[in-house]
Amino acid sequence: MEISHVSHEHPLTLCMTEDKDVGEPCNGCSKPIFDLGYVCYDCGFLLHKNCAKLPPKVHHRLHPKHPLTLHFDSSETFECSVCNKTGSGFAFLCSKCQFIMDVTCFLRNQPYLDVPPLDGKTRKLQHFSHDHTLTLCYITQQSERNCEGCEQQISGPAYCCKECDLTLHKSCAQWPSQVEHPFHPAHSLTLFTELPYRAGTAGCDACRKAIRGFVYHCDKCSFDLDLVCASLTPSLEHDKHDHLLTFFEEIYEKVSCNSCGKPCRNNLYRCVSCKFNVHSTCVPFPITVEHRHHPHSLTLEDSIVGEDSSGICCASCEKKISPKARAYYCAECCYGVHPECVVPEEQPDRAPTRRGKGPRKDRRNRRSAEPGQRSGTDEDTSMRRKLFQHT
Repeated sequence: MEISHVSHEHPLTLCMTEDKDVGEPCNGCSKPIFDLGYVCYDCGFLLHKNCAKLPPKVHHRLHPKHPLTLHFDSSETFECSVCNKTGSGFAFLCSKCQFIMDVTCFLRNQPYLDVPPLDGKTRKLQHFSHDHTLTLCYITQQSERNCEGCEQQISGPAYCCKECDLTLHKSCAQWPSQVEHPFHPAHSLTLFTELPYRAGTAGCDACRKAIRGFVYHCDKCSFDLDLVCASLTPSLEHDKHDHLLTFFEEIYEKVSCNSCGKPCRNNLYRCVSCKFNVHSTCVPFPITVEHRHHPHSLTLEDSIVGEDSSGICCASCEKKISPKARAYYCAECCYGVHPECVVPEEQPDRAPTRRGKGPRKDRRNRRSAEPGQRSGTDEDTSMRRKLFQHT
C-alpha cells in the first residue's frame, strides 16, 4: 500500500518490521517502530501508521485561539511549549503565537481532534439517531472511546456530539438506511438505533453476540445483524456448498462443523443464511500459494506467533492474525496473510448492495432512517531492508 504524505516528496510504502525488540525510529515522533510503518525506499524516511494519519491542520484545546499546522523540518530541533522538552520531527505550530507542540503532547492532551473545514464545508452532520448536530473529529487511541453504532473502540475519524458523549465512527455514521446483504438474501435489512423488540435484547444472527449498538433488522423474519458483521463479505468457495463462506474468528455459540461433525466456535467459515459451518482446519487450502504483493511463496501454517505472542498483522487487510488461526506465511520476511485475504483477490466484488429505500413504519417508535435517507451525510538514507519488507 502506497500513500503520499505532506511531509515527504516521495511515495511511502506500508511495510513490516522483523526486529520487534529494536525497531527503527519514526521521523515523525522519534519513537521506534515495532510493527507496521510507512517507508520511503528512496531515502529511508519512516513513519508510524498513526503518525502518517495526523491531520495537516487542527484545532487543539491547549491553544484554542488559532488552528495548529503540522510542521516538519528534518534539519531543525524545537522546544515543545507544553513539556519544554527538545524534540525533532513533526510538530504542531501556530505561526502567529510561536506556539509549538510535539506529537506526544498533542495526542496526550486531546481526546478528540476537530477536523478543519475543507473548501468552505463545515463538516457537520445531522444523524437520524441523535437530536444534536455532530462534528467530524479525529479520535486518538488514548481517549478509549467506543462507537455507539458498533461498540468497537474508535481510533481515527469520527463524528462527535459536543453537547453529550455520543460518538460514531465516520464509517458507522455513513451506513445507509437499508441494505441488501448476502447474510439474509430474502429481504432488505433496515437500520435501527436499538433493537425493535419489546424485551430490548437479541443476538446477532451472524456471530450470536448480544447486540448493544445499531442493528440491521428484518421485520418479516426477525433477523438481526450488528454493524461489525454487516461489514463482512463472503469470500471463500467450498466444494460442498453452493454459496461463498465468510470467516469468523469467533462466534458466541457452539455449532457443528459440516465437514468433521465436531463442535466449532473459533476460526471457522460459515454461510449465515444456510447455517453451513466448517472449521478453518477442515477447509482444503493449498499448502503454498503465490501472493501478488510478495516475491516469495507463502506456506500455510497452523499458527503464527510474533515475538510478543500476540500475532502479526495481515499484510493485506492490516488486521491482526490471531496466534491460534491458520495463515499463509513467509518466515524469511515475517510476512503473513489471512487465507481469506488471499482467496478473494481472484473473486469478483461481492460487497453488499446498498439501497436508499425507506424502512417500514416502526410500531414501537424505534428510531430508524427516513425513506430515501442515508443514516449520515457529510456536509460538507537508506533504510535497512532486512527490517522492513515490501507489502
